[in-house]
Amino acid sequence: MSPTPHTESSPAPEMSGLPEGMDALAFEIARVERRLIAREVGIQNRLQAIRQGARSAIRPRRSMVPWAGVLLMLWPLLPRFLRPRLSPASTITLLGMAAPVARRLMTNHPPGPATVPHLDLVRYMGQWHEVACLSCRRESAGTGLSTTHLALALQPDGKHWITVRHQAPSLTGRVRESHGVARVVPGSGGARWKHSGLPGWMRWWPGAWDDHWVLHVDADYTEALVGEPGRRHLRVLSRDGVMAPARLQSLLDLAQAQGYDIQGMHSRPFALR
Repeated sequence: MSPTPHTESSPAPEMSGLPEGMDALAFEIARVERRLIAREVGIQNRLQAIRQGARSAIRPRRSMVPWAGVLLMLWPLLPRFLRPRLSPASTITLLGMAAPVARRLMTNHPPGPATVPHLDLVRYMGQWHEVACLSCRRESAGTGLSTTHLALALQPDGKHWITVRHQAPSLTGRVRESHGVARVVPGSGGARWKHSGLPGWMRWWPGAWDDHWVLHVDADYTEALVGEPGRRHLRVLSRDGVMAPARLQSLLDLAQAQGYDIQGMHSRPFALR
């Protein structure tokens, strides 16, 4: 009896992983097609995201240029003799500088803190040291006291202006010095100033001036409390650069009663005795 020859049988379709009725070649072609389609869709999605990012970067932001759209709409309505004298770029720049000032004027602010009823400007002049401050630069923390020198100057128009020289030591040991001027607000008894540290050719801009309000000064003009109506900045000043901790706390309590948040006050430890 002859042995039965061994023959290899082909695997059933269901055992090869192929769908019924599809051979191996057709299945591989379909799989490659699906992969190519998925890759093409992914590339299109990435290109769309790149286009959207480019449009967002090129499109001007409304918060940065609030008047640009209005200017572009009104530009054709301007008289023809004005168009050669104006450029859209310079006009947008000027409107951008004026927008913060207009916003400040149109915003309702709470009443500012009370200042001293009368300030003797002659006695207030001279040198002051900053013992504590709110929202100030901390570059000079631990190295020395910031010093302000004040002096009256008579202007050609007969008005008295105040020259301001501010010195602040840095962590590197260098002293940074800045210069500015201040003018007294009429009707304030000398206690409210407008101060500017910008060059003279930029002082025409209303935003170049900051407020300097004297909230307290002692009878001997040896200590002072200086703030501004927004209650964001506050300084405790001393003539000799030192102050008793109890006296500093009493001045901070006075500022807190005026609505200042003294939790962020930064004092110079070496100035307290």
